[in-house]
Amino acid sequence: KKEREKESNELQNDIRKLERQAQLTPKNEQIINKWKLAKHKLNSLEQERNLRALKFVKQNYFENANKPGRWLAYRLRKEKEKRWIQQLQDKEGTLQNDMEKKK
Repeated sequence: KKEREKESNELQNDIRKLERQAQLTPKNEQIINKWKLAKHKLNSLEQERNLRALKFVKQNYFENANKPGRWLAYRLRKEKEKRWIQQLQDKEGTLQNDMEKKK
């Protein structure tokens, strides 16, 4: 991974240098060809990186597709807490928290 990033940074620096050189001497075909080649290499590296990321996303989605997520479990827990009866009124009308007094 570090090697790919290093290579990508080197290619970006080369592209910048070649662009400056091409601006100074726009009729030099050799510089323009080197610039095009470096740009093509950088694009191919980015495509490979995107393909790897897409493969990882597909694999992750496939592995976790039928499992309830953390978010869903959290929402269910909150809904259950909302429905839970915390207190009951006794015959006198006072609220009781104790389980024995609720009965």
